[in-house]
Amino acid sequence: MFWKPIPWKGNTGTSTPPVVAEKSAAATRQDNSLSQSTHALVNQTQNEILRSYETETKAKFDDIEPVLKKILSQKQRVDFIRWANAELYSHIGVTLDEDEWELNNSSNSQFVFQNIFAKVVFKQFLAMSEDFFLRDPLGGQRAEEATRIFRDAGIHAVGVAPCADGRLAHFVSYVMRLPYTLARRKSHAGAMFDVSESVRNWVFTEHTRFREGLPNSADEPTRYMKMAVYHFSKADPTHQGCAAHGSDEYKAGSAALKKLNDFRQAIENRFGANSKVETFLIGVNTDDDSLKFHIPDQYGQVSLDRFMDTAGMYQATMNLPAEEAMVALKDAIDFCNKANQTTLPRPEIRDLIAWLIANNFSQIAYVKSYESGCYDDIGHAERFIGIGNGFEEVQLRNLSYYSYLHTIEEGVNDVDVGIKIFKGLNVKKGVPIPIIIRCDYDGRVPGSKTRAVEKAKRLEKAVQSRYHELYACGLVKTMGTLRDYTGFKPAEKLRTS
Repeated sequence: MFWKPIPWKGNTGTSTPPVVAEKSAAATRQDNSLSQSTHALVNQTQNEILRSYETETKAKFDDIEPVLKKILSQKQRVDFIRWANAELYSHIGVTLDEDEWELNNSSNSQFVFQNIFAKVVFKQFLAMSEDFFLRDPLGGQRAEEATRIFRDAGIHAVGVAPCADGRLAHFVSYVMRLPYTLARRKSHAGAMFDVSESVRNWVFTEHTRFREGLPNSADEPTRYMKMAVYHFSKADPTHQGCAAHGSDEYKAGSAALKKLNDFRQAIENRFGANSKVETFLIGVNTDDDSLKFHIPDQYGQVSLDRFMDTAGMYQATMNLPAEEAMVALKDAIDFCNKANQTTLPRPEIRDLIAWLIANNFSQIAYVKSYESGCYDDIGHAERFIGIGNGFEEVQLRNLSYYSYLHTIEEGVNDVDVGIKIFKGLNVKKGVPIPIIIRCDYDGRVPGSKTRAVEKAKRLEKAVQSRYHELYACGLVKTMGTLRDYTGFKPAEKLRTS
């Protein structure tokens, strides 16, 4: 069959959308090498830019441990600090102050290494943040086209709630190819976002529309969109799925869907039946970044059993011109619902989904081209833990385990999952767990920065207290950071004095 059948309830696997079915016989005769050819909807130029950014950024974190071990083995050199900084800068792109090299530290060499390792990781993060916001390497500050496409679909704001798993950290900029300035991302273990917090954000968004006409006038019939993003692994489904749900794909999807339904119901219950929100449920195969895109019906309701397999549609439309491929996508989306005997999605939402799936085709091609169709690190390979809010500059897969939270108490499960992951990644080989605390503030609001400082210090102290055994032996290292989110400003290190 030319495309992978959509596994909806009751589907026998024999039905195929008419537009696609016409190509089936010819497709089966194509050489296997076609799967590596260029799809008409793939943006290869963008793929090259994204690949360069990913490899260069990750290398600067991955090289820290071997480079430092090499440098510290020469600690007896007379010109050590000058030589060490030259070596560090040539490989990593950062340097340390003289006292940060701890030449007078009489502790054992492993403890010194742990201290310096964390300092370099933190400096690298700050350098990455500066580069991200000031140079905009991913083009995330250019959101005009994407904003127009969402607005045409009747959407004025987008909130994304992915799992905190580092394998989804690139969901916005890579998997969906959206500008980071368009989508408000808050990650939680298992995609278990706080419904009340999401309602508060909806209220703020709608209030801004009423008072300031931003992002559009309140009399325009547009909606707020909430995406919940769960994940699974086809290569190792029982071990490399979502840890928060025991690697059970059905539980992960069901839990995310319940959160979406609760959010939708909360808005309608509190603000009336006319206060509608749009909800999307998306599953990510973390092996290759293909999607299970759950198709809503006419009323915006989604089902676990009704979805498009983007990997299958990628192959199904491989040999079509771009225009025909988009038509085939839209027809397949409608067919998905027809086959399940449910109403079709509204045309504008169907067109938006088709555009998002086409965006994902570029990521599928990215993994095919650069990762031979499946990531080597199908499991966790994060470089640091990020907690707090913000972290827009983290847009790379497996760079950071990130969890949004206000207090350790309310987000303790998310952070515990991250610590458990890093015990396997770092602690077992004597490398510390770098934890970066982030508190964003509004530079326009008096006292906002002061409150952010207090919050960051409180979170940092709470982390050190909760994981005191690891912290005491140098295996948990923390750095507090702040950022004024009102502009494209990089993170700044929180002063400890």
